[in-house]
Amino acid sequence: GQSSEQVDSNQISLFDEAEKCCDIKAIEPTIEEITYKRNKPSSYIGKKDNLANLERVLIEHKLDEDKAICDKCNSNLVVIGTKSKELLKYKPAELCIEEHITYSYACKVCEEVEGKANIVTTKAPNTLLYKSMASNELLSHVINLKYQFALPLYRQETYFDMLGANLSRQTLSNWIIGAAKEFEPIYNIMKEKLLESHYVQADETTVVVVDPKGEDSKAKKYMWLYKTGEYKDPIILYDYQKTRSSSCPRDFLKGFSGILQTDGYSGYNYVANAERLYCLAHIRRKYFEIVTKLDKEALKKSRAVIGFNFCEQLYKIEKDLREKYEGIDDYYKNRYETRLEKSAPIIEEFIKYVDKEINDALPKSPLGAALEYSRKLLPSFRTFLTDGSLEIDNNGAERAIKPFVIGRKNWLMCNTPKGARASATIYSVVETAKSNGLVVEKYLVYLMDMLSNLENKDKDTLLKYMPWSKELPETVKLQNKNLHNKKD
Repeated sequence: GQSSEQVDSNQISLFDEAEKCCDIKAIEPTIEEITYKRNKPSSYIGKKDNLANLERVLIEHKLDEDKAICDKCNSNLVVIGTKSKELLKYKPAELCIEEHITYSYACKVCEEVEGKANIVTTKAPNTLLYKSMASNELLSHVINLKYQFALPLYRQETYFDMLGANLSRQTLSNWIIGAAKEFEPIYNIMKEKLLESHYVQADETTVVVVDPKGEDSKAKKYMWLYKTGEYKDPIILYDYQKTRSSSCPRDFLKGFSGILQTDGYSGYNYVANAERLYCLAHIRRKYFEIVTKLDKEALKKSRAVIGFNFCEQLYKIEKDLREKYEGIDDYYKNRYETRLEKSAPIIEEFIKYVDKEINDALPKSPLGAALEYSRKLLPSFRTFLTDGSLEIDNNGAERAIKPFVIGRKNWLMCNTPKGARASATIYSVVETAKSNGLVVEKYLVYLMDMLSNLENKDKDTLLKYMPWSKELPETVKLQNKNLHNKKD
């Protein structure tokens, strides 16, 4: 069932708002410390860093020999210097038909001597969809446009028509569903590895799926997301389900044993062998929604400011830890020790504040709701103090599900449950590849090429081609890490 303290999704802005932690400065819980101006760091990347990995074409503009003559005395001109001008060139996409003709050869000597010719036949390239005309490159491009850049199939239909190819959205859809089927072994290995993790973040959002019979087309279905919490070899998995029932995470995470970080939805309580870790961003948001609606005079009297600033103090500690230790070997150790020293006392003071204020607040008031939400979640939030690898909030999962939400705004619904399940599989491969620092489209081509030619697709063989594999070629890896690390 659903949690009794469930909050309207529009109020939470759960999937559309990536929490900007620590942008609001608040060392002590005082009114004067609050500001609503968020300073977004510059996303500009220097020209050299941004273009260094592009192919460079050198075009020299020289005079022909018969033109390299002085127009005053007819003597030969000599080069005395050069100037360079760089242009960022765009090559428009194009389609072509690549016709592969295979030949069969026979040994006539064997035919005369043995009565049977020795026949050798050349082979055409294998493709992921054997009976389709879609090359691996084209199929990867279609998937990349839809799942990384949220371009729905009806727009792709127009896009390819402009390139001279009449590809219906039904054809494109069939290709995607076929690719998802071939990706299932990859998905299964990712899920197996996720279940072996000690720390998982989870989230869910709605999706409209048309019933095969055309019925209940407006009924809400759910796309669930599960993400490994560790920085190393990240895995992001989507799982389409018809409901928001607690059985969905319970069944998906069967076999998992460790920390499960989520929002306050009680459905996650039924996951066996999972210790719940709640999200401070959701607690903070309750107070944030109160204080941002108050004028200056009302802020001076608001008790919600105190709760808000407790959250800000905790986020400030996390920001300082990232700036000081992130990237070094002892990052988690330093986080663990600093949290025990600085964060633990703040959490205890926060709990005392909630226990005291909740007695005087009206239960149905915004502050009363914020305090009740905090009262339920803060005790289990202490789990955050037990391991330096744990995050203060569930924003990693919210960012991971954001591409699906952006895509959902463009294509509005999935046409069939089969299509929704296919999308879950492909989103999982795409987002996991992206999180591991791969160029998605290049990785998809590489993966399809490998799957097309593998006779044995057991786990040991496929591990070489997983998004985190150290055996992947450099050509599929994102060279500019700044682009990968940039948050939405």
